[in-house]
Amino acid sequence: MEISPNLHWLDGGASNLYLIVEEAGLTLVDTGMPKRQQLVLDAIQQIKRSPTDLTRIVVTHADIDHVGSLAAIQAATGAKIFASAATAEFLVRGKSPKHLPWYMQFAVNTFFSYKSVSADLIETVQAGDVLPVLGGLTVMATPGHTPDHHAFFCPSAGVLFAGDALNTRDGRINPSPPRLTADEEAAAQSAIRLLELAPATIACGHGRPSSDHSADDLMALFNQLRKPA
Repeated sequence: MEISPNLHWLDGGASNLYLIVEEAGLTLVDTGMPKRQQLVLDAIQQIKRSPTDLTRIVVTHADIDHVGSLAAIQAATGAKIFASAATAEFLVRGKSPKHLPWYMQFAVNTFFSYKSVSADLIETVQAGDVLPVLGGLTVMATPGHTPDHHAFFCPSAGVLFAGDALNTRDGRINPSPPRLTADEEAAAQSAIRLLELAPATIACGHGRPSSDHSADDLMALFNQLRKPA
């Protein structure tokens, strides 16, 4: 589903994927759970492009529901992977970062590993870098949900790829859920920084992407997060 010019939302069930369509090439933001590669390849075919047109895969963080199909999609397309140095370490090991209650983290670590990728397939990025996507996609360090979490913002289009720093539920924009968050204070500060951007489109990792929110909606969450404990 096209949610803004050149931007398609792919509903991966457990999480969202986003396909950016440009003449020079395609960019995928996150890859969903394992076995979601056909979803991406079908979406590419539907817009009458070739798998090799996918030149970049941008990763927000190394949770399995965001990178589970990374190795398969990269192998099918030859795309370069863009991720922070901290995320890259997890990708090479095929491990998710610690941020869940111990019993959930144990299950993920024991039963839900994902296929690793070689370090030479990854180009590391850091906060302040600008990728040549959508007229300029700025890398933002947004720790909290996980220590390695990054978001990506396109000022010219007003599109924020929020990963799990923000989500939507019942039509509301929310921060990372406390029980799934490594550092609640860091997560709140990261969410505040993202809300200050006043994005027109919030391409979040979970829930429907939001483009019909108002400034008041953003301000309500902003004020909630700024309240002293």
